[in-house]
Formats: sequence, structure tokens, C-alpha cells
Amino acid sequence: MALLIWRGPFWFDAQLIDSIKDPEKKAQAVTSSRTTLLQIALAFGGLATIVFTARSYLLTRSGQVADRYTKAATQLVSSHPAERIGAIYALSRLMRDSPRDHRAVVDLLAGFVRDARPRDEYVEDDADLELDDSYESSLHWVGNPLPIDVQTALTALNNRPRRYESPWIQLGPTDLPGAALLHGWIDNLHFEGSNLQGADLVNARCIKGVALHGCDLRAANLSGARLPASHISDANLVGALLRWADLRGSSLDGSDLRSAVLRGCNLKGASLQQADLRGVDLTEVKGLRHEQLALAVIDDGTLVPAYLGKRRRGAAPSAVTPEDAVGRVGTEGEGHHRSTDDGAAPA
Repeated sequence: MALLIWRGPFWFDAQLIDSIKDPEKKAQAVTSSRTTLLQIALAFGGLATIVFTARSYLLTRSGQVADRYTKAATQLVSSHPAERIGAIYALSRLMRDSPRDHRAVVDLLAGFVRDARPRDEYVEDDADLELDDSYESSLHWVGNPLPIDVQTALTALNNRPRRYESPWIQLGPTDLPGAALLHGWIDNLHFEGSNLQGADLVNARCIKGVALHGCDLRAANLSGARLPASHISDANLVGALLRWADLRGSSLDGSDLRSAVLRGCNLKGASLQQADLRGVDLTEVKGLRHEQLALAVIDDGTLVPAYLGKRRRGAAPSAVTPEDAVGRVGTEGEGHHRSTDDGAAPA
């Protein structure tokens, strides 16, 4: 480098320097040329230093991220709840700090929830549900809250950054009664076959949809939830609160909505084939069409919006009470039926 700066003027500006006859001016030209070469060399040196420093920083940071992930994953299987909760918070922070590790953290947290609360041997019953006329749907969930580490993991997933995610985030089938998912981002979450009795999904949001196929959502609160294009078929929504929920374009095929509260719910374009709407008040539902009701199961107790004209009658009218609705036990693939004390036949 020193040779380049010293001899550079005679290599790059030889013709100009030779043309100068005055020794003093020639010396000034050589000095000026050397100064320029020195500045260029310093600029390249500074750039190289920046590149080297940045590369070193990225490598160091990558190693730190890997260490953080490994440490948190190890703590996540600890026998101490406090360590598991700390690991979940660490993973949540890592998910925000490192977009490239977003999916890995999401899958790890989802796997933790599946392992902690599997539903493989879960038997659906009414032990945590009680009839209470002080509630709008007359059905109330009175079970115990989820373990704090499981709820913390669900909260971390619920509050994760909005980034591209594919495919679905598998969270079912799991036993998550009373899960708190309110005001969160539940896009791409796949709860298929899960027990979500009494779950709180108030103002939950998604864009591409959430999968609740075959879920037990009795007494769940989905008020204000924005769930367009979601999969909610064959679900048990008895006594659920769907006030002002946005279910446009969603599939509710085969779902049981008896005793559910749908005031202000938007069902524009929703599929209601074999959806059980017996005894349901639909007078304030938005976007409902005759074609949708024609495919649903309704009776004389089904009240339809005024904009649809006279109340439509179902093929098998029956009076559905909250007691009948609570007794309904939804089994995947079994279709919709009423489980009453006198053994009423399917509608």
C-alpha cells in the first residue's frame, strides 16, 4: 500500500507530471496526487473495517440467538413451572428479536401446548358447565383455569408478531377449557378437535382464518371476534356468545348453535349446511340469505331477520331448551343430534 501511494503519481499521472517543467509545481502535483491516493486507501480501509465488523456482529449475534434458543428449549422441559414460564418468555422475546427464527419458536411453543394438554383420551362431558339464567345464553363454564405455563404459551402465540406463516400452526387436538385468547392474533392456528369449553376469544382476529373444526366451544365467548373464512364445521357451539362476531365466508357446516347468542353476528357468505339452528334467535344477524337457511336445521323456535320476510319453518319442529342443549355431546363424524333424557331422535 505504501509503495502504491509513493509511486502512484508516477504510474497514474506520469504524463501530467512530465509536462510540468517547474520543479516546485511538479513537487506540488506529486504531493496532491499522493494525498488523493491516501484518502482513497483510507476510504477503502474504513469500508473493509465496517464490513468486517458487521460480519463479526452478525456471526456473534447468530451464535447468541442459537444459545438463547437452546437454553430456552432445555428449560421448557424442566419439572419446575417457574423455569418453564421463564423459558416461554425468553422464546417470546427471541421470536420478536429474530424474524428468521419466528417459525421455529412458534412450532416449539405449539408443541409444548400439545404435549402438556393432549386430548387423546379426553371424554366430553358437562361437568364444568352449568345452567344459569343470569347469563345471556343460560349456559356458563365453571371449570378450573389452565395451568399458568400452558396459558403463558398460548398468550405468547396469541401475541406473536404478524409475519408470513405457512402451513398451519398445529394446536389440536388439545384439552384447553377456559383458554384466554382474547384481543389476540389467532390467524393460522389449528385447534381441530380441541376442547375449548368456556374459552375467551373476545375480539380475537385473523385474516386467513382459524381452524376450529370439531371443537367443543360450549359456553365460549367469541363476541366481537373477527374470524372471516374460518373452518368451524362440526363444532359444538351450544350456549356460545357470538355477539357482533365476523364470520363472513366461514364454514359452520354441521355445527350445533342451539342456545347460542348471535346478536349482530355477520354471516354473509357463511356455509350453514346442516348447522343446527333450532330455537336460535337470528333476528339481528347480518348478511343472512334464504339459501343459507334452506340448508340449515331450523324449527318453529328459529327466529329469522325481518329482512327475510316470514319466519321459515323447519322439517322437524321442536322446542329446544337449554337443558337439551347442554346434554348434547358432539362426536366427530356422528352428525348433529339431540341428547335428551327421553332419547329424542336426530333432526
